[in-house]
Amino acid sequence: MVALAIPTTLQARSFTLVMGTPVRLVTAQPLSSKTQVKGDLVALRTADDVLIDGVVAIPSDTPATGQVSDARIKGAMGMGGRLTLRPLYLTIGDRTIRLTGSTDDSGGVQPGAVIGTVLVAPFFTGKSASIPAGTTLQSFVAKTVAIER
Repeated sequence: MVALAIPTTLQARSFTLVMGTPVRLVTAQPLSSKTQVKGDLVALRTADDVLIDGVVAIPSDTPATGQVSDARIKGAMGMGGRLTLRPLYLTIGDRTIRLTGSTDDSGGVQPGAVIGTVLVAPFFTGKSASIPAGTTLQSFVAKTVAIER
């Protein structure tokens, strides 16, 4: 007769995420300076597992939240749109982990192209800025925090 010991509960493990720990994020949906405005919250997710001593502290695909920190629509005379994101936080269990970092996209044109085009078409406009879904955003833990998993 063979007896198997099966634990009834898994033992929680504590981790300390030190300020400055890198957390690579990706955008969860496409974003555009046509539709986003400063202050909009955007869905992000972790791109990779975050490992502490070889053990997964934050699994990949963990939801995170970011914010549009700058959004400008395209303008006349070749002025391109601008879209800047900054990560805010992610949540593991009941702990909120504050993040820092940013990414941006500017939809512009070359200065020479603007000058040459203005003479022919005075209503020429620049490109809208866009950030496709899956675009990586390097962020970092903003404040040391202990978590349990």
